[in-house]
Amino acid sequence: MTRPAAPRKKPGQATIPAARVEVLDAGRAAAVQRRRADSEQCRQRVLDVLAAMRKSRQVLSDAEITRRAAVNPQYLQRHRDLKAEAETVRAHLAQDGPRAASAATARKEAALEVENRMLLEQNAALQRTLHEVQNELRTLRARELGARLRDGLDARSMRDTEIEELREQRDTALAAGRQAETAMQALRNVNQRLMVENSRLIAASAPGPAQTASAASKPPGP
Repeated sequence: MTRPAAPRKKPGQATIPAARVEVLDAGRAAAVQRRRADSEQCRQRVLDVLAAMRKSRQVLSDAEITRRAAVNPQYLQRHRDLKAEAETVRAHLAQDGPRAASAATARKEAALEVENRMLLEQNAALQRTLHEVQNELRTLRARELGARLRDGLDARSMRDTEIEELREQRDTALAAGRQAETAMQALRNVNQRLMVENSRLIAASAPGPAQTASAASKPPGP
């Protein structure tokens, strides 16, 4: 039987070895981890500056906060939750109630935006993972189909026959096990009934108190 023709490579299309693909994927994953770690470090430095500002009761501008935190001058503009937190601290130091309330509202809105963005990123990551799994399943199915075609219908039928025989043996063993369990249960029931009946016979054959006293008072024979 002739083998199926391999898919033709389109002009200009390069085939990337599987090992190279794994290296590229690992590199991208490592880059994502580095960016995430850098982002967390920048955020923590800003929070440390805000904590120091609250503790020292020294009002700092956004520019001074970013300078001390060693982040991009536009960092607070890009992270509205931290900008709102800075405004909340300044309002607290100024003892301005309305300003503090407005800043607290802005901080909550910014926090919701951050949470929503994180959920969207997680959803996108899950979608990518789902697509990767689906692609992997399609690849495995294609390989399995190709292997069956290469082996031929006779070999496939032989394997199917062997699998069917194994299934029949398994079903037979399960049925035999169920029958044996049923038989054992029946034997246990019979044994229990015999024990009860034996106890009754022993109790019936044992002499009662009156019989024992009569036998004791009867004079011995000549």
